[in-house]
Amino acid sequence: MEKNVFTEIRVKYNTLSKNQKTVANYILKNSKKCVRMTLSELGKECSLSETTIIRFINKLDYKSYQAFRLDMAQDIIKDGGTMDEENCDIEPGDSISDVKRKVIRNASSAINDISKLIDDNKLISVIEMIEKAERVMFFGAGGSGVIAMDVYHKFLKCGKDVIHENNSHLALIHSAHLTSNDMLVLISHEGESREVLECARLAQSQGAKVLAVTSYMNSDLARMADVCIFSSTNDAAYYTEAMVSRLVQLVIMDILVVAYSTRLDAPEAREALEVSDKALTEMKKRNEAEGGKK
Repeated sequence: MEKNVFTEIRVKYNTLSKNQKTVANYILKNSKKCVRMTLSELGKECSLSETTIIRFINKLDYKSYQAFRLDMAQDIIKDGGTMDEENCDIEPGDSISDVKRKVIRNASSAINDISKLIDDNKLISVIEMIEKAERVMFFGAGGSGVIAMDVYHKFLKCGKDVIHENNSHLALIHSAHLTSNDMLVLISHEGESREVLECARLAQSQGAKVLAVTSYMNSDLARMADVCIFSSTNDAAYYTEAMVSRLVQLVIMDILVVAYSTRLDAPEAREALEVSDKALTEMKKRNEAEGGKK
């Protein structure tokens, strides 16, 4: 997996202390300037001690400031030197053109982080888990429920035996009836929803494997799950990280669906998709015919 300093900062942002978040915010907004700064200069700009800066880079698994600064410079070059060229913080009074540009920039940055954040081997492992599972259940609390329904629909079209339930009480019942041959996919931005955590507990008590898709590495869900896929998000005023996380979660789920489809036996995959499309097409034709009669 390709490591990127700025992706690491965004993904681990919620694990940082208040002062460390101050450093993170400054670096994300002034990355090109920071590359030329000494440890002491960065500390002065953030009004923090050098010790706080060191603790911050240690949190990102760096032992020295020099190594951190070198990787930061290399990542700016890899990203085409486009960072810091514009302010992407949404502010009161922004024109519709500015809002459009900033929302697209923030969302694009989070989506691009996927390739740097999620290891190919982990994706392969998840796909193999889905292949081996007799049934796969998808559940997401709150806004993530929309993502769970979408991926359920796509795997259903592929012919996979899948379950989805919006009602949290019914989701708990389904989770309690999963077996060691099944798999539960839980989608949650913060990973702290009581319903999501209880679904994980019930499923694991029956031996089912649990995959978590969440933005928070230090969440209870991340600690409980057998496998985790983490998403990177950008937090900005008027455009919260939860909003961006939905886009990232959707892209991650699409990666899983497409990868699963390509690994299926070609004739089997085509047949499953053709049966699904035929069912929808025939219904559409009947609706059109009935509408014409009226």
